Amino acid sequence: MILFKTLSWRNFLSTGNYKTTLDLTRHENTLVSGDNGAGKSTMLDALTFSLFGKSFRGINIPQLPNSINEKNCEVEIEFVIGKDEYRVLRCLKPKRFEIYKNGDLLPQDSKSKDYQKILEEQILKMTYKSFCQVVILGSSNYIPFMQLTAADRRSVVENLLDIDVFSVMNALVKTRINLVREYIKDIDHKIELTRSKTEEKKKLIDTLEKKSTDSVEKHNKEIETSLSQIEELTRERDELQKLITENLDSIEDRESTPKDLLKMESEQEQLKSKIKMIDSGLKFYDENDTCPSCKQNIEVHHKNCILKEKGEEKQKHVSQMNELLTDIEQMEERLSKINYVLGDVRLLEKNVSEKQSRIGGLNQYINKMKCERDSLLTEGTEVSVAKEEFNTLINEGNGYVENRKNLIEDQHYYKIATGILKDSGIKAKIIKHYLPVMNKLINRYLVEMDFFCQFNLDENFNETIKSRHRDEFTYHSFSEGERLRIDLSLLLSWREIARLKNSVSCNLLILDEVFDSSLDSVGTEEFLKLLVTFGTRANIFVISHKSDSMTDKFQNHIVFEKKNNFSRIK
Repeated sequence: MILFKTLSWRNFLSTGNYKTTLDLTRHENTLVSGDNGAGKSTMLDALTFSLFGKSFRGINIPQLPNSINEKNCEVEIEFVIGKDEYRVLRCLKPKRFEIYKNGDLLPQDSKSKDYQKILEEQILKMTYKSFCQVVILGSSNYIPFMQLTAADRRSVVENLLDIDVFSVMNALVKTRINLVREYIKDIDHKIELTRSKTEEKKKLIDTLEKKSTDSVEKHNKEIETSLSQIEELTRERDELQKLITENLDSIEDRESTPKDLLKMESEQEQLKSKIKMIDSGLKFYDENDTCPSCKQNIEVHHKNCILKEKGEEKQKHVSQMNELLTDIEQMEERLSKINYVLGDVRLLEKNVSEKQSRIGGLNQYINKMKCERDSLLTEGTEVSVAKEEFNTLINEGNGYVENRKNLIEDQHYYKIATGILKDSGIKAKIIKHYLPVMNKLINRYLVEMDFFCQFNLDENFNETIKSRHRDEFTYHSFSEGERLRIDLSLLLSWREIARLKNSVSCNLLILDEVFDSSLDSVGTEEFLKLLVTFGTRANIFVISHKSDSMTDKFQNHIVFEKKNNFSRIK
């Protein structure tokens, strides 16, 4: 049960920059009166604005701050649920929305709608419509239960019976059904795609398997023939290489011989030069008896000694020259033989190069054949790979089919759950169970208000009213005063049901100008007596212009007045 304790506001509608506070628990019943426009109904707008962020009379939010001060609009309500104390603060200009639990500010979501959702669903556990049906009965903007649409009637009763959770569950189940439907559609697409891929893969396997292995065998034969040719050419090349080696071994002095020959020829030139110099000296002494330099006579003895000495030296060089000529001749013969052998070696090397070139060409041809053969063999591997992929696709398809089967099963159970949770399901059974209690309460309150008729609501909340000679009537067949009695009976019945169910039960009941409308004196008197029976179960506030005739029937009397264009409690 919700115990509303205090409600306060300032700069709200016609109220000025001072806090107006109402103690909602001090008296069991309170009369609220005042002139028109004095601010009596402001408490209704402050109450609904503090809890639901909207005014009871449908005033636009920008028009709620006082039009003179135009700032610091503030509404605050305190209430208790169980052992927890709550305080809700709403402000405009600047805008604030805060919920305190046991003095601690609850974490605020980024969106005020989410914060409001926490307040309604987790704390109050009632909607604005249910609140207005149980707590407030107004003569202006209040829509009686019987004038609500069928959907709104059901929503109010479900909220009172605390079975709207089934509606939430039904919405969740419907969401699950939609998700499952989307999953099934997605899996059907995957199954179709897998089937298409499987068919394509099967065609590829058939195509690859039809290819003959003759091409591979042909390539193998070509490779074997080429390898045989390479083997023969390699043998011939090796024999030629052996001959080259033998020839080169026979002319190991092929590098030193030309050098030795050059050296001998150089020595030959030196000997020739020496002999020539000696011949020049001998000629000088043969032709001259006097020294051309000093003009002295050359002695015969000296001359003969020199000629003898030069002659011996010449003879020695000539002998060396002859030996050197013999060696040069032998060396030239050796060099000629070496050049001949080198000529043979070059021919052999040319032949080796040709065979090596043929071997290289055959190796390239073999590599080409191997590549082509490997390509053909790879196609065989592709068959294995294609078969593995085919099996993988089959397994995937089977998995999709199994998942689809499970989803179809889940969908079936969700549909069963939807049938249970829909309006004609479990909720209808619960409502059907409570309908006799509801109708009994409604008829009891009608009798207590001196209105004798048989009022019944069916499972769809359509009314059947029998009166007078048990003729059937509808709600709209009655006068305004009689309809008001029905509305009051329904209001009190919903409060009693809420108290019994402990769903949207609260201590507060506000009646706005109910006694000022079409309710006659007898109805007013009977209803006031009925209110007294509530005792401590409710704190009742009656807003009325008939303060003179009703003051003595209430424990407390609050009078609103306007002073300097601002509303206040007198």
